[in-house]
Amino acid sequence: MAFLTIRIKGAEGYTRTALGKERMIVGRASATDIPIKHTSISREHCALVRDGDTWFVEDLGSSNSTWVGKVKVFGRERLNEKDIVKVGHARLTFHVGDLSEPEAAVEFSSDRGEDDDAPGETRQRAANDPPEAIACTACGGWFSIAHRLSGDTMPCPRCGQNAKIPILT
Repeated sequence: MAFLTIRIKGAEGYTRTALGKERMIVGRASATDIPIKHTSISREHCALVRDGDTWFVEDLGSSNSTWVGKVKVFGRERLNEKDIVKVGHARLTFHVGDLSEPEAAVEFSSDRGEDDDAPGETRQRAANDPPEAIACTACGGWFSIAHRLSGDTMPCPRCGQNAKIPILT
């Protein structure tokens, strides 16, 4: 098994996702296996492919290319532990092993304790954040919070985990 740590250049936080299939498509389209909503990423940007115990990345004709470190991907490129795959403004760090427990998709800093009645955390919107969207802290999938009030809770459409709507500034 393997997993990725996904970061967007210039944005706070990260997401981790397990590579659970033989071939997983990364792209901007919602129908991809690993959707990353950013304009620098093609609808179907690249594929992560397992061949036995070895993982490879393939560029799928993306506009901004796919890179492993400083090497541009033409055809297939083998992935090793902690290789950084550059996909538009996203950085995908490849890890061998199991994703043992879900990590926080976005880290919020606050000096007050957890209080279910308190409004959502205040968070400065980064330039590359998807508009009116947050990442689920359980599965890492992004979902729309358009027309929601800060402090409300809503279930993630992907995994059902309740998320508190932050105050985006």
